[in-house]
Amino acid sequence: MADYRNVWALIAAAAFLQLGGGILGVVTPLGLETLGVSPGMIGAIAAGHAVGFMAGAWTSSNAIILFGNIRVFSAAAAVCGASVLAMQLALDPIGWTVIRIVQGAAFAWMFSSIESWLGATVSAKSRGSVSGFYHLIAKCALVLGPFFVAGLAPIDFRPYLWCAIFLVLSLLPVCLTRRGEPPAPSTEYFGIVRLFHLAPAAVIAVFLAGIINSGTLALLPIYAGVALPDVVGGATGAAALAAAAAWVGGLISQWPAGRISDHIDRRLVIAVMAAIAGAAALVLGLFPGLPSRTIMIVLAVWGAGSLSFYGIGVAHAIDRAETHQIARVMSGLLFVWAAGSVIGPPLSGFAFKLPFTQGGLFLLAAILSGVLCFTMLIRRAARKDVPQEAQEPWKITLPSTAEVTEMDPRTG
Repeated sequence: MADYRNVWALIAAAAFLQLGGGILGVVTPLGLETLGVSPGMIGAIAAGHAVGFMAGAWTSSNAIILFGNIRVFSAAAAVCGASVLAMQLALDPIGWTVIRIVQGAAFAWMFSSIESWLGATVSAKSRGSVSGFYHLIAKCALVLGPFFVAGLAPIDFRPYLWCAIFLVLSLLPVCLTRRGEPPAPSTEYFGIVRLFHLAPAAVIAVFLAGIINSGTLALLPIYAGVALPDVVGGATGAAALAAAAAWVGGLISQWPAGRISDHIDRRLVIAVMAAIAGAAALVLGLFPGLPSRTIMIVLAVWGAGSLSFYGIGVAHAIDRAETHQIARVMSGLLFVWAAGSVIGPPLSGFAFKLPFTQGGLFLLAAILSGVLCFTMLIRRAARKDVPQEAQEPWKITLPSTAEVTEMDPRTG
């Protein structure tokens, strides 16, 4: 229990951040649609957010070395809160593009500060359970956030006030904690090529997670507005329910899938989860006119498959890494995921408006999930798994939260 008491402030801060992030994930695409922006451009703006996240992940370790965890977190939270309010002052696509890039970098700095602090504070024997609890609370907050704005217009000022309130509240537990800051992070690099040679299946899985999940979730609120017209609460209500269905599915499946991967080849588990996601996405893509309740169930199945394999891919890479390499491996995988997140939203925005079907968004997800499943089976045949006794126990890992990145992309 002492380890939980030591990090309660970090867990509370992460919960507030995810409440705000969940709101932004819903109102941003809907707000852009209200402003007359096409799905393709909405995807491009979402890619800008991922670019900002990559930049923040790249620079966060140097910032923490220079200023410390508390100052980095506080500065980033202040910038992010101000940027959310600025979205109401600049109701145009160009202004929002710049703001979303800034927000991506700020979120990367905030989560880098929190998670490096968490990793240094918790004892090794409790790290898995505390990390799992931390990510569980963060994901529950991500599900809950959109319901604070359900029924409100996408460019109403109130959703953005709610988001800013949660971001400002995240400052309180971090600034008022009496716990000391962790030591400064190492500056040793771990390049992309080296990471790929270490665990190619993990790199491929994480990269495709960025493309599939970031792209689909970026356009999911707009899809929900079209596919769930009878939901109470209008477009924001439909978006909140659709996002909740997907994330709850991922939350339910993540733990059993991870535990199963501790006993069999993790690449096989990723392949199965990708097949489940691909099948659900194919149903949504081929039958866009399904009843609302059926769509919600299939969305939950899609989330169960697609929102659960990132952490298994991370665990697969850790199995093959030396102990002193683990932090850098996780940082490198975060960067790979962010790179996929740059590509995914524009692709999904293009697929959303394919002329022959209304389900193009999920048809793309189905195709990419099939590619992932096939690739994992090929990698499993090409290279033996590590012995079970050498595997690190799986733990919940979210790509939306950032490790301190000590990897310079120029070294890849």
